Amino acid sequence: MAISVTEILGTDSLSGSRIVINDNFNILASEINAIENYFNPTAGTITNLNDVRTEALRVGLSTVLLDINASTFDILVDVDIENGDLSLNGGNLIRNNIDPQVINDTFAGPSLTVQIGTSTATPPYTVERVGNTGTGALNVLLNDGAIGQEIFFIYTENATGDVEIKGAVNALVLPGAGATPTLTLNEKGQSVHLLCVDDGTGNGDWYLIGGNGYTIS
Repeated sequence: MAISVTEILGTDSLSGSRIVINDNFNILASEINAIENYFNPTAGTITNLNDVRTEALRVGLSTVLLDINASTFDILVDVDIENGDLSLNGGNLIRNNIDPQVINDTFAGPSLTVQIGTSTATPPYTVERVGNTGTGALNVLLNDGAIGQEIFFIYTENATGDVEIKGAVNALVLPGAGATPTLTLNEKGQSVHLLCVDDGTGNGDWYLIGGNGYTIS
């Protein structure tokens, strides 16, 4: 609310205005104390507000974590929803988490082997584009994912070389597979869709959900 203080005129004497001066200081002190119920300048925090309205909001100083303005809503860090649902009403879910590198024989080099993720880090991309212009099979070793994580492998090159997708540590869960469960792609347009499912002990296994044109061995 607005602060109203009593004006002291230039013709007023200091002694005669002492009560007015003290009252003004008391008014300012009371208002500052009221503000500090919400703003803590020492800790740099704001608490207990009932309503915040603004045109833009940015979280993060040297590294921006959240940026909301009139045209965008950008979240630049991982988001965990512990309880409740995420509902999309009146909009589409657009997934553009594609590995900029095509996983192919040129990228793999003479070993013809590529690791997706590592033993300590889950695969970082949702969509992996693959291809193989060589005669030897390209081995794609898929490391363990986070439970609930999805990954797509899509053959995007005009080639016919085999791309064999296998589990790097734990075997892929595939129906009718052999001792080393393998998904093979060898034609543009073929794809596989995998989902990491809890094995009942808190660890995740990659299950085949769908795809097009793949073979299982």
